[in-house]
Amino acid sequence: MYIPILYHSNYGRGGSDFKTLFETLKDYQIPACGIVDDAFFGLYEFLTRAKEYGIKPLIGARVTVSGDQNRDPEKKFAIYLFIKNRIGYTNLCSILTRHAFQMLDTNFIKNHAAGLILITNAVPALEEFASAFAGQYYLLLPGASYMPDKKVPVVGANEIFYVKPQEKVIYRLLSKIKKFPVEDGNKKISYLIKPDQFIRFYEPQSPAIKNSLRIAEECSYLPDASEWIFPYCKKSLAEIIKPFHSRLNGQEKRRLESEYKIIKEMGFEPYFVLIYELKEFAQSQGIRMNVRGSAAASFILYLLGLSVVNPIKYQLPFERFLNQKRREPPDIDVDVEFNQRERLIDAIYKKFGNNHVARLSMINRFQIRARFRDTARAFGITPEELKNIKDHLGEKLVAAIMKLGEQIDGYPRAVATHPSGIVITPEPVVSYVPLYPGPLGAITQLDKEGIGVTGLVKIDILGVRGFPELYLKRETIDFADASVYRFLGEARTIGCFQIESPMVRQILKKIRPQSLLDIANAIAIIRPGPAQGGMKERFIKRLNNAEKITYPHPDLKDILQETLGIPIYQEQILNIANRFAGFSLEEADLLRRAMTKERNSTLMTTLREKFFQQAQASGYSRKETEQVWQRIAAFSSFSFNKAHSITYATLAYLSAYQKFYNPLEFFCRLLNNEGGYYPLHAYLNEARRWGIKILGPDINKSDWGFTIKDGALITGFRHIRNLSFSTFEKILRFRPFNNAEHLFVAVKPDIEEGLNLIRSGALNLFGESWSALYFKLLKSVRTTSRRSSREQTNLLLENINAEYFGDFNQQDKYKAQLYTLGFLPDQHILEFLYPNRSVKLSEVRGKKEEVDVVGLVIARRIICTSKHRFISFYTIDDETDHLEAVVFQQLEDDKAILKMKGRFVDDCFYVRVL
Repeated sequence: MYIPILYHSNYGRGGSDFKTLFETLKDYQIPACGIVDDAFFGLYEFLTRAKEYGIKPLIGARVTVSGDQNRDPEKKFAIYLFIKNRIGYTNLCSILTRHAFQMLDTNFIKNHAAGLILITNAVPALEEFASAFAGQYYLLLPGASYMPDKKVPVVGANEIFYVKPQEKVIYRLLSKIKKFPVEDGNKKISYLIKPDQFIRFYEPQSPAIKNSLRIAEECSYLPDASEWIFPYCKKSLAEIIKPFHSRLNGQEKRRLESEYKIIKEMGFEPYFVLIYELKEFAQSQGIRMNVRGSAAASFILYLLGLSVVNPIKYQLPFERFLNQKRREPPDIDVDVEFNQRERLIDAIYKKFGNNHVARLSMINRFQIRARFRDTARAFGITPEELKNIKDHLGEKLVAAIMKLGEQIDGYPRAVATHPSGIVITPEPVVSYVPLYPGPLGAITQLDKEGIGVTGLVKIDILGVRGFPELYLKRETIDFADASVYRFLGEARTIGCFQIESPMVRQILKKIRPQSLLDIANAIAIIRPGPAQGGMKERFIKRLNNAEKITYPHPDLKDILQETLGIPIYQEQILNIANRFAGFSLEEADLLRRAMTKERNSTLMTTLREKFFQQAQASGYSRKETEQVWQRIAAFSSFSFNKAHSITYATLAYLSAYQKFYNPLEFFCRLLNNEGGYYPLHAYLNEARRWGIKILGPDINKSDWGFTIKDGALITGFRHIRNLSFSTFEKILRFRPFNNAEHLFVAVKPDIEEGLNLIRSGALNLFGESWSALYFKLLKSVRTTSRRSSREQTNLLLENINAEYFGDFNQQDKYKAQLYTLGFLPDQHILEFLYPNRSVKLSEVRGKKEEVDVVGLVIARRIICTSKHRFISFYTIDDETDHLEAVVFQQLEDDKAILKMKGRFVDDCFYVRVL
């Protein structure tokens, strides 16, 4: 029997994917296989495929060790380490972490040898480590430098860098791209050989074959998620929720007790405590924090102030979030303010300790652009040649590169830091998973999919732009304010969280919301799922009485009435299966998941049979059951999470509430977040339309971002092109400035920073011409290293009187300010560029005839119809209003300003001529 123990995957130095590996192992009837990448990035897929194909996985790694620091520090040799038990797993995690960050030395290996088997072809390495590994070591054949005495156990194996001989070219290509040395010399067999070939090759040393079997038998340990791992908590969940109990009604108490029972039985009590403690900690730092998604279906999370949604009020089943029939942990995704996210994560590191927190990794894969570019570079093609590759090298070579590159499509390309995921652990993180260097700190060598095999539970901390400022004051907000709902129905919601895109604003006008559920429907119906499933069109038709509202069965009316008879929400699928077919909510969630992801599975067949049997046992006919089944089956794949939608509807209302009642604070925060659907200048334009005065930068008053002063917004220094933060800090330290000379001498901006301060208008308060300011800046800057030249320059400048030079005209100043800030604070760009427009956008709505308009593009979307015609949708604005324009063609370039002729019909401007 042949056990290939030294396989390098394409996550490491190899050139084959796991599917090819395991299909070939199955074909060769090989029962086990070892992996020896120098990191764990491919481990999860390796274990998953091994389970799928029924092949035993052996977890190992190849690392490079430097010689003894005292005797031979320059000497380096490779060793292979395999895991025997839990102690060995922990030790290998430590070894791989050290290996990723710095060179391993022999002492570190010796101190972490327990639970590991050592294999090497370097006899000096065996001599070095023999005592530390206490008989758990083997000399690798072939490759040993000489045959030792017969007391040293040997094992036969070849390093496998690709599975099939024809994959050699892929291996060499990836080695070139990833800058690994090619290790398949002419005399080496670097692919997976058949068992009979292996046995013929090693027959003279039969112990080499037996020992590979012995290693396979001894290395049975796999990471085990038999229980979930959380950091230590001072309180229990029961203690935290106990004070709430007395003020709950009967229904709420039953829901609380039911949820707590499931949470406790599934072992997730510490998880809820951890999220609660994070929320308390975040709020103590002035950071708003909220859970999103299916987590909003938890009444306990609502009680603890982690969710804005009462799931009882909105009929949100807890089982959609946490289900005893599902093995995986629940997702408690956390939303925080975008500009506070890193601050919160830094604080988490300090609270729990740097060794107990790590960011998750993320695998970037080869896709069409990257694979072509990287393959071309592997051919020696320079970046310059790549720009016009067909001109330089011809189409045949381009075709060859593309064909070769296609073979690595989807292969792992590089490791990155996951944008939101972290883990927090009771023991140091390296006790559970190896770490790897990342740009923001150490990352785990298992990604978000793989981390669960260790028992660790990821926490997603997502930065949200436009997080409502009123979140912490939500208990004081009237969620039934008629004025706010009227405002929402007018769709004046640019800048409001989640309800500002043209499509949502269009639906808001049609719905005329009267409740949070109406807002939730507007948010849900435009999501990719409902939109692709045709639910959006049907919903709008029913809303406009263009289609009759029907229900799959009268008994389901109360479940579907809120969405006009169309199953838009996943929770509706659960409630229908529960009501109509007597499914438990846990079973109903399994049905929803099967309908979404496993339509052709055995599970789906079983659940369908049960649905029909139980529905008919409850008195429904076969025809009625078929009708209900067809309806939910048709829409389940496209349904959206209601808990998520209600959460965002609540936050959207808070955002709209502030815009309506306190627009100054609303726009200040919105502009500083630089977030949302539209670019910054679109929000500045909207603020001005709301009567808010925008002032340019002021050297003595501006902060880094926008600030409120005397009922106006003052532009911050961050918007001045190429102004460094260190210069900003010096401005704060030395101001107020009495004149330009004081500023230039104290702050010492470089020439570009000084010029941009002038061009931005930040020095206008000194009442001097820009010409004078330019000369004073030049006098303050020491531009050359030769003293004589500097003295001559200074002498020349001293004798020039800037007053003799005229100031720039206003048009030139506006151009310079626009270049420096990217916008004009006190006016819309069209007022500057097109002051004599005959029709403003606010006047278009009342005109029946065709008109000529000019608009600044603030959003664009292009679709291709089923008849392969392009339709372009533009949102344009001017100083008076914004407008949705429809153009029945695709523009060749992204124009910033459009001149159009058309007619306003049904709330849209249909363009005839561009």
